[in-house]
Amino acid sequence: MDISVSWILDKFKCSSDVAEKALQGYQNYLKWEETNNMKIVSVEDEMVSEKYLYGGCLDCIFEKDGVLSIGDFKTSNAIYQDYLIQIAAYKNLWEECHPDRPITGGFHLLRFSKEHADFAHYFWGELDDAWRQFILFREAYDIDKLLRKRV
Repeated sequence: MDISVSWILDKFKCSSDVAEKALQGYQNYLKWEETNNMKIVSVEDEMVSEKYLYGGCLDCIFEKDGVLSIGDFKTSNAIYQDYLIQIAAYKNLWEECHPDRPITGGFHLLRFSKEHADFAHYFWGELDDAWRQFILFREAYDIDKLLRKRV
């Protein structure tokens, strides 16, 4: 698909300034994808964890040399620890729903600035602490429901 400023203007009914920034951000991503030889093998995959009782929609799964990794896209001006917790939870969702296709290639967070056409890539090989934090939050959610019934 050939994406241009006019295509973005028509599709999203935004200002030309926003369309130009969006196109530049997209082109920056395409350069990263090509340079890193990443292939997207799954997009917007909605899943539910029967074990931990939560759901989510993964942005994408990348594959490189037969190794799978999580890809998460963010439009923001900064990176927050919540992002790490979210993508750690995505790994669990993927592996619970696809036990024969584990995530062994780590976590890619791809950030597009809201203010500019900046594109940044962040990578973590493991997020065990973030997964542990998610489990604690999930447990606290259940306890909170019990306490609400008491008041």
